Order: sequence, then C-alpha cells, then structure tokens
Amino acid sequence: MLGQLPKFALVTPSFRFRALAAAAGRAALGGDRETLLATLQLGRLCGGMLPPFELTREQTVERTENTKQWLSSLAVPSGIRSTAFGVIGAITGHDRARLAVAFEDLVKAAPAHLDEAARMELTHLIQELTGTTATAPHARPSAPPGSTLPPS
Repeated sequence: MLGQLPKFALVTPSFRFRALAAAAGRAALGGDRETLLATLQLGRLCGGMLPPFELTREQTVERTENTKQWLSSLAVPSGIRSTAFGVIGAITGHDRARLAVAFEDLVKAAPAHLDEAARMELTHLIQELTGTTATAPHARPSAPPGSTLPPS
C-alpha cells in the first residue's frame, strides 16, 4: 500500500540523547567535552533501567563498574565528578527514585555545559525515572483536578 513500509524494511533506530551528543561534539577539548561525555554515558546507563531495556541488577553493576573506571580517567571538575559518582552509587542501588534525584543533581551541577535541548532530554529522562512523564504514547492523559475521565 501507498505510504507503508515494505515488509522487509527496517525500523529507523532512535537515539534518545541526540542533543547531548551534539553538544559534546561541539564542545572544546578538555573539561567541557569530558563533562558532557560523562553526562551522556551516565544518561545511557540510567536509560538502561527503563523499558524496553530494563537491565538486570547484575548487568547494571557490571556496566557501572566499567563506567566508574572510565570516569576516573576523565578531566572533569571535582564538583561534577563527585556528583557523577553519586549517580553511579544510585545506579548500583537499582532504585529509580534515588537515581532520579542523583541525576537531577548532576544536571544542576553542569548548567554551563548543557544547552537547552540537552537539558530537555535529561529532564525527560528524570521524569521517566520518577514515573512522572506527562504523556507516554500508550498512556491515557490524566484528568484535571475535580473532573473525571470516561472509562476506556
């Protein structure tokens, strides 16, 4: 049919942190770029705890250990480094609510490094971790206070 993909067509992959990756690519070599790369890697680890991936605790711990070693070699400011290691501790605990708070602290610690589009991507990730995403494609909208939604 017209307008439909053929049966053999592949779905176009999507990358959730395009703006953050672009910001890292534009950043000057050194601390700015390494801060953005650390934020990107930690964001990807956090995203692994969400659907459709939902990594197991063992997978998360293994990836976190590798990231911890890598992060230790980066030239990031000490305040951001300590906040990033707080995110790693929260990932290891496998607690999404704690992870959302730790990741939000990282976003607040690096405001000079993040542009608006990257900040929006990270804010969306934090909302998903806390379960407060406004509208997911498969979710029903919430009712305004004092009203009711008809049953679906």
